[in-house]
Amino acid sequence: MSAPPPRHGHARRVVDVWAHNQEEELARIRDLTRGFPFAAVAVRHDGHHDPAASYPNTLEGSYAAVRSGAERAASAQVALALATRDGELAVGGRVWRFHLGSGGAGGLADPRRVCAGIRAHARAVMTRGALVTWDGAGDVPYLVRHAVAGGGSLPRRRDEFLRMCGACFPALYDLRVLAEWTTPSGHPPPLAAALAGGGSGALFRAFLARAQDAWFCEVSTAYNAFLYGLGAADTEDLVYYKVEKAKREERDRRFREFMLQAHGEDYVRNLRFL
Repeated sequence: MSAPPPRHGHARRVVDVWAHNQEEELARIRDLTRGFPFAAVAVRHDGHHDPAASYPNTLEGSYAAVRSGAERAASAQVALALATRDGELAVGGRVWRFHLGSGGAGGLADPRRVCAGIRAHARAVMTRGALVTWDGAGDVPYLVRHAVAGGGSLPRRRDEFLRMCGACFPALYDLRVLAEWTTPSGHPPPLAAALAGGGSGALFRAFLARAQDAWFCEVSTAYNAFLYGLGAADTEDLVYYKVEKAKREERDRRFREFMLQAHGEDYVRNLRFL
C-alpha cells in the first residue's frame, strides 16, 4: 500500500528511519497522536510468499501461510503515514519508512520498538481514529508478532490471531475488504467507487471522508479487524446471523425458481420482492 497523497498542496516527504534516529521519530509520532488520529500502514518483509503455493484455498490455510511468512521474516520495511480526518498528512506530508531487523544488525531499527509504537498510537486514538491497511493479511501479522508476541510465535489458530488483532488494534480496517466485500445487510462494498477511481491513496481518502458521517458507525463493527483472505473473528451472534442469512437466501432462491416455473420470467420480473 503506497501512502496517500497529502492535501493542501503539501508534497509527500519520505523519512527513512534506522537505529540511529528510531527513538527521535517514535517520539515525534507520539507527539502527533492527538492531532492525527488516523494511521495508514504498509509492511514489506522477506518472509512473504504466495499462500496458494503451499496451502489449500481456505481461511485456515491462508492464515497458516501468512503466519509462517511473518515468523520467518528477518528484515522488513514498514511505511507509516498519519492523517487528520480531512486527509492532511502530518508534518507537511511526512511518511515514515522504517528499516527493521532483528538485533539492530546493519543499523536497522528495532521491530519490537517500532511495532509497539504503532500499537500505542492505535490504542490512544481508538475512539476517534483507526489503523488502516491495504493488505491486512500481509501487514498485520508482522505488526502483531512484534508488538504483542515479542518477536516470537503467533497463535496457531486463525480465530485466536484475529481476537489478538482486535485487542492490539481496537479500530483496524482493511481497505481491500471495504472495497470488495458487501455490507452484512447486502449493500454494495462501501469503498467500491473509490477502488474504481484510483489506487490505495484514493481508497484511504474515501475512508477518511466516510469516517465523518453516519456510515462509519453502521459498518465499524462489521468491518473492524476483518482482514482480506483471513476473515473476521466471528462472534456467536455473527455466526448466527450468517447462518440465518444463508438459509433465507436459499429459501428465496427456491421460491423464485418455483415462481419462474409456474408463471414465467415476465411475471416474476414484475414482482419487486423477487
